[in-house]
Amino acid sequence: MTKEVLVVMNPIESISISLAIFILILLGLSRGMRKPIKKSGIRLLLPIAYISTSLLQLLDPELYVSSKQLFISIMIGFVISLPLIATTNFVKRENGDTFIQSTWLIFALLTVLFMLRIILIPQIHSVDQSTLAVLSSIVMVSYITVWRSVSFVKFRRTVKSTALFKG
Repeated sequence: MTKEVLVVMNPIESISISLAIFILILLGLSRGMRKPIKKSGIRLLLPIAYISTSLLQLLDPELYVSSKQLFISIMIGFVISLPLIATTNFVKRENGDTFIQSTWLIFALLTVLFMLRIILIPQIHSVDQSTLAVLSSIVMVSYITVWRSVSFVKFRRTVKSTALFKG
């Protein structure tokens, strides 16, 4: 008879992983403001791949997430993505290179979101910690997926619209 070993992430590990992802996203934004984004813009979608790994928690056989919890988490993520979408714009320079438009507001919004997650999650006691960790991950995956997907579309429009004026 084999014994299954269930690995549950403790809050410190979860926060550490969230912090690492947060730093990667900030570094990517900073890089996009300083270095041109390549023509395809695929790098804008990389954070979706980074964070999607957090959904591996859903494979836990002892975890139960109701469809209502899932829906509410996705909707919260969608709402959170709106100010991020509004503040993420692209600019094409005279040499043809496209950059993320430099603004401190995007960094401030992301920092506030990260801090709220760190502060508010431990205050919620109506849901067990493993379910809460998964719901938090679903919110994060939702807002980053929507924000980065729309940003990719905005980037492609910027590239195409300026290409139309050239010829």
